[in-house]
Amino acid sequence: MTVRIRTPEAAEQDRHAWAALAWAGRIGPAGFMRLLARFGSADAVLQAPESELSAPSLRLKPQQIQAITTDARERRDSIEEEFVALGDAGIEVICGFEDAYPAPLRDARTPPPVICVRGTLRPEDMRGLAIVGTREPTDDGCRVAIDVAVACARHGLTVVSGLAIGIDTCAHRGALKGGGRTVAVLGSGIRTVHPQSNRRLATRIASKGAIISELPPDARPNAARLMARNRLTAALSRGVLAVESTPTGGTLRTAYEAWKQGRIVFACDWQSDRPQAQGTRQLIAEGAEPILGAGAIETVVHLLETHRPPPPEQHSLL
Repeated sequence: MTVRIRTPEAAEQDRHAWAALAWAGRIGPAGFMRLLARFGSADAVLQAPESELSAPSLRLKPQQIQAITTDARERRDSIEEEFVALGDAGIEVICGFEDAYPAPLRDARTPPPVICVRGTLRPEDMRGLAIVGTREPTDDGCRVAIDVAVACARHGLTVVSGLAIGIDTCAHRGALKGGGRTVAVLGSGIRTVHPQSNRRLATRIASKGAIISELPPDARPNAARLMARNRLTAALSRGVLAVESTPTGGTLRTAYEAWKQGRIVFACDWQSDRPQAQGTRQLIAEGAEPILGAGAIETVVHLLETHRPPPPEQHSLL
């Protein structure tokens, strides 16, 4: 029998404990939610003895139990100062039980318990389009990503992407060029913008939208973290456009996450004689809406406005 985990009551939660457990407990979003369901609050988890944390149903490894009983508890003692320092840097920490937490993230696979936001998230940002693609695009791919992002801006659609080099960078720049809003989802901590070559772009994005990270503020990027952010990119948009993609990698992962979360998927329909077309043609064969370029923006806008996603596959955990 599936048990629905209720949304935590704010009065029962402590945001400092949530952040300490999420940032230092080494448990990930799914592990965090299992602990929350068992103990009722992050604060209770931090006070729990090792004997209770060792329960088989919690599926915690010995090193995770040690991290909770040592690192996370120590982090809790100093985290108020960290919150102040983040606030002074213009970074907001939002926990899953707080009203400011973006509602679409609750539909994501394993919603992040805590996010850091630099800039400002608006309700209308959640009706945007995620534009993603390869880190090694063609000139045509860059042009289409920029043109579509400019068109999105002029139609009031926020552009969501991952700040990576290549198509992601073109998408963010296009949104800014069009005078619109854009949101970047990081695969690193909010203080550790990756890649370094996009730090100046990140500052511009924060002034015209937001940068979001689910990781500890100083976390370094790695392959797993960069891949995990794809589910959040998909969740924060009504649809995903894959501009160019090889048959493997983050672009296809983002598209599949979008389908799982009931979003609509678009893909550019390129000629088949280029490696960057293999992934997008695969998506079209699997049901993605084919897009020929920025001239199709009216169709994109119409489908985003009329598409009504089904309920998420998993029960809401936040």
